[in-house]
Amino acid sequence: MNEMSSPNEPTEVASGSDGAPPWKLLALVLVIAGLITFFVQNRSDAPIHFLWLDGSWPVWSVIGISVVIGIVLDRLGSWQWRRARRRKGRGD
Repeated sequence: MNEMSSPNEPTEVASGSDGAPPWKLLALVLVIAGLITFFVQNRSDAPIHFLWLDGSWPVWSVIGISVVIGIVLDRLGSWQWRRARRRKGRGD
């Protein structure tokens, strides 16, 4: 028969496998808080001249777009690298 815990018993909080705090989650929260602060403080416009695109965009949007493009390029590069390693391992 399963025993259910009573409301007075302490419950376990999610932590690392050894009982340490979840450092990756804490780091993620700090990075997100820093990004939000950065975006709020950089709302002024900056002139943009890229190929045929000329205009004035908010600094936060330019940096945000650059970060997204960087993430996409990183994912594409790591995908290609893993694919090349698999092919080399198979002898294709």
